[in-house]
Amino acid sequence: MLDAKTLALAQDVRALLARGLEAISRTAIDPAPIRQALADLEGPFMLVVSGEFNSGKSSILNALLGAELLKEGVTPTTDRINLITYGEQAKLEPQGPDLTLIYLPHALLKDLRMVDTPGTNAILEHHQVLTERFLPRADLILFVTSADRPFTQSEAEFLQLIKAWGKKIVLLVNKIDLLSPSEQREVLEYVRQSALQTLGQSVPVLGLSARRAKQGEKQGSGLADLEAHIRKVLANESAKIKLGSPLGVLLRLVQDARPYLERELAENRKQLATCSELEALLKRHIERTQRDFDGQIALALQVLDEVRERGERWLDETVRLSRILELINASRIQDSFMRDVAQNSNQVLERSVQQSLNWLAKKNQELLEDALALLREAPGMLPARDKGEPSVEQAIHKALERYRPDDEAVVLREEIQLALQQTALASLGGVGLGAGLVLILQSLAADVTGVVAGLVAAILGLSILPRRKDQAKSRLRERLGEVRSSLEAALKQALRLELERSAERFRALYRPTCSGLEATQQRLSQQIQELQALEQEALKLREQLT
Repeated sequence: MLDAKTLALAQDVRALLARGLEAISRTAIDPAPIRQALADLEGPFMLVVSGEFNSGKSSILNALLGAELLKEGVTPTTDRINLITYGEQAKLEPQGPDLTLIYLPHALLKDLRMVDTPGTNAILEHHQVLTERFLPRADLILFVTSADRPFTQSEAEFLQLIKAWGKKIVLLVNKIDLLSPSEQREVLEYVRQSALQTLGQSVPVLGLSARRAKQGEKQGSGLADLEAHIRKVLANESAKIKLGSPLGVLLRLVQDARPYLERELAENRKQLATCSELEALLKRHIERTQRDFDGQIALALQVLDEVRERGERWLDETVRLSRILELINASRIQDSFMRDVAQNSNQVLERSVQQSLNWLAKKNQELLEDALALLREAPGMLPARDKGEPSVEQAIHKALERYRPDDEAVVLREEIQLALQQTALASLGGVGLGAGLVLILQSLAADVTGVVAGLVAAILGLSILPRRKDQAKSRLRERLGEVRSSLEAALKQALRLELERSAERFRALYRPTCSGLEATQQRLSQQIQELQALEQEALKLREQLT
């Protein structure tokens, strides 16, 4: 009958295992051992006999149970898990190719189940796999080594595996009768010290002669000491061992799962670093394009500045008293203005603006090219968002193949036309930059003609001419200034819209994948934290059981 404290601990262990099963099921680690541990928690105490082939495992069990149930021999004879439990009549029930259930009316079996496992370190690898898979179910392991070859390297390695599952161990040195009393003491001490070094803790070490035990020498064979030890464990420690055993399973699976998740998280962080690098690339692209496009705008505006400078020089050279007779001919003055001031500025402006737009459209192509170069050198490759979809690199490559800078420049030009239509210079947006500039210059030529209007009547007022010239210059500066401001604003708006559109298209190529990676990072971090919490709680419970 379990006391209240042990019952409370059992409830805590069961709840922790249920949480552990759920957590492990969300990793790549097989949760079957912990699921089995939960089921075995309600079952009888499980005593498992293991060891290398020909160490005498089956012989010891036959001696303990007083029956020739299990095959014995110098070659590997146990080829399956033999699970021995209490039954009113002796019988064998095969449960499949790897498990046989054996019933036996033996008093010891009322309190536990005994398990005979295939020998390890045999040529038949399947035997080793069967034994290793059954280890998590054990509550107490009787590990058998042979006095004539005690504690070999392969046995030490197998004991480390048992330790990793957190199992209680008793070491049995069989065939002890082959040695003299002094040799027996020496071998037992050697095994004791080797176990301490391998397991990091002292474990019971018992000498045994299965051969003598079968001959009826219960005391001299060491069998009585083994039975006494088993009954002592059942009487005093079985409940705590039974509760501690599944905690060892949980700790082992947590320790297996955490490095896997941490490796996955490390790879995830590399991939997210690539996402950050793509975002930084976009930021640099925007900043560099904004900065460099100022130069493109300046080249376009320079055309208008040059028109203004030519116009002012023309006014200084033309609107003079010495040329009063020429100024009277309005048609001739207008032609002179268009020839000497306007020149081919409309074509130059059209070409300059188009070059600016082509430059801007080309920058988007360069962004895609830079992104591909970055991904080739990136520490973490960005996977496809979903199975069957292209990877980020493939998506960017396809976007680059589809991108047409000339088509993009056409869209930009339409945006500039639209932007100009929202200004006081709507005529420029309606007829185009070059044609609009021609209209404005023709209007300015007419204004200049007005400078000399009535000049003959006022010929004696010589002060009128300089004032009219200054008035014409002001009108020239004002009108061209309006064109300049409107064009600059339209180009900057086109830049802003293009950068917004470019950023949106570019992010669409990687943000869905990166958003998924961010969610994965959060999930992995939470899983690792959950496993850490499970580990701490399991260690705390195990400490309470000691």
